[in-house]
Amino acid sequence: MSNKFIELDPPSLLIFQRPFNVPKTRILKIKNITDSTIVFKVKTTAPNNYIVVPNCGEVKVNEVRSIEIKRNISNEEFPPDFKCKDKFLVQSMKIDDKEIAKYSDNPKDFQNFLMSRFQEIDKQKKSNPFDVKQILGEDRLTCVYQLPNESSSNIEANADELASSRESLSNTVDATTNVTAPSNISPSLASKPINEDELAAAKEKIKELQQALKGYQQDRLIQDLTKNPTTAKDVKAAQATALKKSAPGKNVIPVEIVAIVAILAFLIGAFCF
Repeated sequence: MSNKFIELDPPSLLIFQRPFNVPKTRILKIKNITDSTIVFKVKTTAPNNYIVVPNCGEVKVNEVRSIEIKRNISNEEFPPDFKCKDKFLVQSMKIDDKEIAKYSDNPKDFQNFLMSRFQEIDKQKKSNPFDVKQILGEDRLTCVYQLPNESSSNIEANADELASSRESLSNTVDATTNVTAPSNISPSLASKPINEDELAAAKEKIKELQQALKGYQQDRLIQDLTKNPTTAKDVKAAQATALKKSAPGKNVIPVEIVAIVAILAFLIGAFCF
């Protein structure tokens, strides 16, 4: 668990009231609870949905810094039971006041310095996570979209469930884009477990159909040679070859039926996968 350098208000939920046909703004307060100046950086999983001002900066000892988080205008209509998956991560760490003094005349350079500093820390998290946890604080927030007539107390009553979801996604909160499954894949197929018996049956059916199709093709070859024979010897040779290659005991099935059953077998296989 990382060190605790700040306290957030609100502490875990950012509630935005719908609809979003106009910008909606929430104020996030960051309080320094250490005996040293701290710097912070705000990240989100949905950078196209929000504007954070400022997204990085410093907070003196015992001071509180107010951050504006604005939800951008959206024409998208959300269903009543929609659950927002957007997350925020507030990173924080201590800093020497002398480092801040270097940029007292140029706030833009100071901002670039902080962004670079946090990027460097993020890289170190992969190679040396234990040491990074000693110097880096991380506080997470979950976004909630509130209906106009919905009580905030109802949302806060489910805070434990939302917090659990927030922790489970802690490894993806730094992402700037979300990876989603292709939209043309049915959710019911994507989540269906594999049935080994059905899979084996589907493979066996496909094998039988392949053998039947092979026999049908050989039978057509014999018929063509019979209609246009060159010599009786050629016809007999073709018949012998076809009978030798065809599987014993297998009925010859018209290609139309083979195609229909093949499609059914494919659908069975799709549900198994």
